[in-house]
Amino acid sequence: MAKAVRNLVVQEKQSVTPNLTRMILQGQALSDFPTGFEGGYVKLSLPDNNTKNVVRSYTVRSFDATRLELTLDMVAHGDTGPAATWANHVTVGEAISVSGPGACQMINAEADWFLLAGDMSALPAISVNLERLPADAIGDVVLEVISEADKVDLLAPVGMNIHWVINPEPEAPNSILEDTVMALPWRNGLASVWVAGEFSASRALRQYFRHEKKIEKTMMYVSCYWKVGETDEGMKMAKRNDPEAW
Repeated sequence: MAKAVRNLVVQEKQSVTPNLTRMILQGQALSDFPTGFEGGYVKLSLPDNNTKNVVRSYTVRSFDATRLELTLDMVAHGDTGPAATWANHVTVGEAISVSGPGACQMINAEADWFLLAGDMSALPAISVNLERLPADAIGDVVLEVISEADKVDLLAPVGMNIHWVINPEPEAPNSILEDTVMALPWRNGLASVWVAGEFSASRALRQYFRHEKKIEKTMMYVSCYWKVGETDEGMKMAKRNDPEAW
């Protein structure tokens, strides 16, 4: 069934870090937006070269049903694509069409320990996952950010070790994220894994967890949000053609 299209306005635009922008969208059309979809996604219809609109997906960071406000955190690095261009140049009061929400993909909480990893595109979803983990959860979180100033405060259980990795050139081919994850000591007990971010990093980590660590499908979520050198459409095609993808 098609998701509802809601016409909203940009209520607030905040700079969370130098490369992370928070958009608070507001409107009466959110009166029937379901609660509990933090960590899920919505699709924004964004202008592309002023000739057509393209659709891009963003994680729901929070939703306030009383104020009818939907909060999205967006990586705003460069002006190369329609999403970054919109995030960098949109002003308060501008209209935006939003559809969704789509399903939440939360980490499986039935485990002895947890491992989450991703770049800045996955930061909102990882933040939601950490906030929903049991208070006594233990494990590791690897987050790749563009600069030291992009580190954010995370509401994580005290037993979750946060590993920040700085990569000032995220759009250049690299293996920084997966190398850091694979170098971590492997804990005893049943592991639950959640990974999202750039295509090549996600693919390498999927292979690592599936083939080397023998993680079962029910205990592993791995997704790609973007691909170096590709448009969103190119990334989705690569994902469809990936024999390693589930």
